[in-house]
Amino acid sequence: MFQHTIQDVLGLCEADDSPKALLAAFRTLVAAFEPIDACELILRREGKIRRFEVEAGLNDIGGALLDALGAEPTLRIDTAADLAALGLKAGDALNSVLVLRLATDENATAAIVLAHRRPWSFAATPLSRVRTLANVLLRLLTRSEPRPGSRDSTGQAGDEATAEIAGLRTRIASLEDEIAGLRGRKKN
Repeated sequence: MFQHTIQDVLGLCEADDSPKALLAAFRTLVAAFEPIDACELILRREGKIRRFEVEAGLNDIGGALLDALGAEPTLRIDTAADLAALGLKAGDALNSVLVLRLATDENATAAIVLAHRRPWSFAATPLSRVRTLANVLLRLLTRSEPRPGSRDSTGQAGDEATAEIAGLRTRIASLEDEIAGLRGRKKN
């Protein structure tokens, strides 16, 4: 599973820089192991909500789902009745909803929201894999935006995300080398 996550992160980082291409790459990567009928990344900063739609169908309930998530890292809704109990309707025939909190600066809140028509669809979802990909997606989509409190040596807002991506690529290369070394030892 870890190797798949590394390959997925590399695939996402190598996608074209346009938001449309990044969202499409994320959709393709996630759909390879988790079927989804609707999906979006929700970012709330300074009271404003930004929606990055991966797959249409959530009908503007992302903000309400972010509120329902509260301080929890994960919210899984397994049936349409559970969704209705929260006073929400996520679109035609959507039954399962998965909301995963993403890492942000202290002035923001973000989550990835996945939905599916089938009840109990996300019961066996690899949460860490989806969350890792979504965190990278968030960084890639917002990398040109200055983050509150981030400054470079001249006092100007810095591009933290670019440095973070470079660090992730270095770490991934190191892990791949380690995996190759372990495979070599196993053959001997």
